[in-house]
Amino acid sequence: MNLLRSLLFDNLGLKLVALLLALLVYLNVYTDRPATMKVSFPIRVTDLADSLSLSGPSPSTVQVEVRGTAKQLIRLRVTEPPMKVSLAGVGIGRYERALGPEDLPLPEGVEVQVDRMVSPRTLELQVDRRIERNLPVSVSVEGQPASGALWDGSYEIRPSHVKVKGPEGVLGTLDTVRVGPVSLAGRHDTLRVTVETVELPPWCVTEPARVEVFVPLEQAVTRRFPVTVGSPRGSERFRVSPARVTAIVTAPRRLATDAATQVRPTWWAPAPHARSVGRRVVVRNATDLPGLEVRFEPDSVFLQSPLP
Repeated sequence: MNLLRSLLFDNLGLKLVALLLALLVYLNVYTDRPATMKVSFPIRVTDLADSLSLSGPSPSTVQVEVRGTAKQLIRLRVTEPPMKVSLAGVGIGRYERALGPEDLPLPEGVEVQVDRMVSPRTLELQVDRRIERNLPVSVSVEGQPASGALWDGSYEIRPSHVKVKGPEGVLGTLDTVRVGPVSLAGRHDTLRVTVETVELPPWCVTEPARVEVFVPLEQAVTRRFPVTVGSPRGSERFRVSPARVTAIVTAPRRLATDAATQVRPTWWAPAPHARSVGRRVVVRNATDLPGLEVRFEPDSVFLQSPLP
């Protein structure tokens, strides 16, 4: 047992170094073997005039099947040198050219053979005039704040407008720049967040690239008060039972004081109303009240025959 332990653990550091050296020698010999591999080269457009812009979809990489030693191919795959395409002197319109092995950025002194161009074999680009527009910014707000907090639907974006640069044909179709979404889920107080512009078409950029969004949240109070149920226009002769219900209004403290003057419940039923006589009809507020949550107890009443 002691002999086995000494064979395994004596000079352990030296044995590990020897094992590592052996592994390195094996990998060096193994990667010197010939191999074939598909390699992607990023396409980088250069020398395009400042007054012009690319427009629409375009390939981001060119994929090529190459042959060489495994070591050379692995180096190419890891480094991914860009294939530069010069657009010097190109004007507005469609640009098209065939791609060949001579366009590839193969390192000097590396003997790599190109077997075939996989895709794309032809580079097709659309060139348009580059313009600038100042567009308003809008935000998408999602989620519900925490219990006891209310959002009245308003928000503020700083700056409210951004400069958008891009191809003329694309910018002509834009009327706003959207940011977000931002989430109110679980929030108790005003949300302040910096977000990036999104939903921009290709080749479009904004200045600035980020905006600040402020979404005000307020602590809510709940008030209860009796109200009389009114009738829809043209149906004043119908009666309902009970004639009064309790309005339960949840609103920011600054709005809660005037809530009683804004709540106007009416009953609702599909026309003709006579068909609903003797049945329960829904009670709802006559108008939407931004920033207020209104419900009624009971939330329905019995519709009775019209007065003679």
